Amino acid sequence: MNKPSSRRLVAALLILDSIGVGLALLAAYWLRIASGLLPERAFEEFAVYLRASALIVPIFLLIFAFNNLYDTRLMRGGLAEYVQLAKSFLYGIVAMIVLSYWVRIATLSRGWFLLVFVIGLLLVGGGRFLVRRALSLIHRRGRLRTRMLIVGANEQGQAIARQFRAAAGAGVDVVGFIDDFLPPGAPVPLDDGAATLRVLGGPDRLHDVARQNQVDEVVLVSNAVAWETFQEIMQRLSVSPEQAPFEIKLSPGFYEILTTGVQVTQLANVPLLLVNRERITGPDKALKSGLDYGLGLLNLVVAAPLMALIALVLRLTSDGPVIEGHRVLACGGGEFTTWKFNTGLGETPRPRFTHPLALAEGNQGATGAAQRVTGVQRFLYDSGLDKMPQLLNILRGEMSWVGPRTVSVGQVALHSLWLPNLLTVKPGITGPWAVGWKRTLDEEMRVTMVYIRNWTIWLDLQILAQTALRVLRLERDKARLPER
Repeated sequence: MNKPSSRRLVAALLILDSIGVGLALLAAYWLRIASGLLPERAFEEFAVYLRASALIVPIFLLIFAFNNLYDTRLMRGGLAEYVQLAKSFLYGIVAMIVLSYWVRIATLSRGWFLLVFVIGLLLVGGGRFLVRRALSLIHRRGRLRTRMLIVGANEQGQAIARQFRAAAGAGVDVVGFIDDFLPPGAPVPLDDGAATLRVLGGPDRLHDVARQNQVDEVVLVSNAVAWETFQEIMQRLSVSPEQAPFEIKLSPGFYEILTTGVQVTQLANVPLLLVNRERITGPDKALKSGLDYGLGLLNLVVAAPLMALIALVLRLTSDGPVIEGHRVLACGGGEFTTWKFNTGLGETPRPRFTHPLALAEGNQGATGAAQRVTGVQRFLYDSGLDKMPQLLNILRGEMSWVGPRTVSVGQVALHSLWLPNLLTVKPGITGPWAVGWKRTLDEEMRVTMVYIRNWTIWLDLQILAQTALRVLRLERDKARLPER
């Protein structure tokens, strides 16, 4: 389904959900209070409930959004959508109760809350059921269909293609296969009586074939392609998302090597894993963004005059530019420029192994043409104050306070094994790599993968506290320092 169609679908759902929640609030008031069918008590006037409802409807819509109920990629997941809807209504009722006390309306009927939950779930769930049926009818008429390319023409890939072609209401058109072992043009027998599908190319032509055939989704079939092929596809998707304007979904088998950045979805009763471009989503993303922007704005008050003073001192005491810009990889792919004060002590890549001779040779090579380093520059590096300009990257939404170390565009090959996972979160000014002694790149990546997989807001706060102690002690991670 193309993006304009998806936006129209989301707009329709927002309208239907607003109507459903609004009607549930009114119907619950009539049934519990105005109808006289249930025992009467001293209730607030209708105007009080109406004012509360005006706040409650947008709150419910926000909760629906946080629970991915407007993600059109996950709408066709069957029962899972209704489970999420029930959870969202439960959260909404809790929010209603909190709101009623916050605005000092403590006498709103508890029976009204219960009826809103039941009636709202029926109305909104029924509306979404009708939307599903309408979409299925539209799909059967050949409109708003998803064009799919399957990577892997083995038996599992053929079975998936047959399942999609048999379920016309799912709205999927399989345009062909990409395969490691069959030549382009080779027919792939499906034995379903429909037109024969063919291999459209090898994995090296995946992006070209997808663009030529206006593909919306690509399904990678487990055990149908070589590991190197899968790694290459995921790496290109991570580094150059503009070259891959399609969704990547995995049939079961590959998700274990990712940092839990997948969501289970179903299409025509085929279980698929949707690869998220971001590891942190929904309420967790709101918490992390709140921490980033909140701390960023607070620090800006102190940082602005201090950065001006540091820039002046560097201009007067050292050679070269005051601030250095580096092109690094962004979350979800692409690039951006990150900034640091020029200390003359730029970080060099860690070696993969810990052999002392290799470490010594690496350091010597890094310092062959090192510039003169002043005491001010050394202090800025050791204290971490050289990273202060990266506050602007945080406020622009490009970086986080806590995350993986930035990966420069010149280090793509060095980090290729981990890029599909590293680029699911924003790079950080600090991170797990900054609060422990990691002598090799493998060790750093190991702790970074643990951080990404097990992220919580409390883990970020813990790392920030540990970083603050290291800054006060001037204990910056020196494993990357070239010899002075």
